[in-house]
Amino acid sequence: MRASKHVIIGGIAAALVVALAGCTAGVGATDGAGAAEPELLEQAAALAQDVGFVSQSIGLERPEDAIAAYARRATQELPATGVPDRGNTSDWGPVPDTATPFRLVAIEPESDAAWEEPVGALVLASRITEVSANDDPEHDFCVRLRFDRWGVIDGGVEKTSCPDPLVEVEPPADERPVVPEAAEAVAIEVLTGAGDASADELEASITARLEGETDGRALAPVEVLRDGDRLGLAMRDADDCLLVRSADGVVERLHVSDVLLQDGELGCGADTALLADDQFPATH
Repeated sequence: MRASKHVIIGGIAAALVVALAGCTAGVGATDGAGAAEPELLEQAAALAQDVGFVSQSIGLERPEDAIAAYARRATQELPATGVPDRGNTSDWGPVPDTATPFRLVAIEPESDAAWEEPVGALVLASRITEVSANDDPEHDFCVRLRFDRWGVIDGGVEKTSCPDPLVEVEPPADERPVVPEAAEAVAIEVLTGAGDASADELEASITARLEGETDGRALAPVEVLRDGDRLGLAMRDADDCLLVRSADGVVERLHVSDVLLQDGELGCGADTALLADDQFPATH
């Protein structure tokens, strides 16, 4: 009888071990372990959508300039990626896998691409820690994002081999001219006190006051036109078009739809600011 009891107790113990092993495996599969790569791929796809498109940005005619602009936008999104340690989800289960935020490790321009073709790719890397792995729990995971001028292309997010050596890279600095934040206030102040000054003199005055406001980048050209007592001013960079008009003693900023500011339409020029007073709404 005693021997039989030992056999029964031993069988129960063995069954319990098998059951617990099964629970542990189940937690690992459903609560995070081994799930870092799919989550990172989802994050990469979302990031690729978030960086938008560059087809309407000025100064990005070359494919290498376009993919560099995507790289600058992407690096702003990278800190929000990765798979953090979310802690145990079960008394019996392991801590889910974790992954560091993506980092930019390659910029691959398509230097000879035509306008309608892909401009290049970005490669992002994350370091995954698989807590359920017995050997070599850490490995690098890389994705390639391919873009044309209208954004990420269909099928343009995929797992890829990591570069060797795996080194984080910085996007090229944006060297395009900028319209500084102070430009509107300075333009309105100078045009308000314009008197009989010529367009060239007004351009020089505004330029001199704004050259120290660009954080080391080039200043977007200042264009002023005079039509009798009426003045029009325009400054344009990749992100903004500043139009200011002085007429009948009133100096004000004008707002024109982006469609009309494109090349081939009215454009962003001082002549646009001099159009009929009732054509564009002003800032009040």
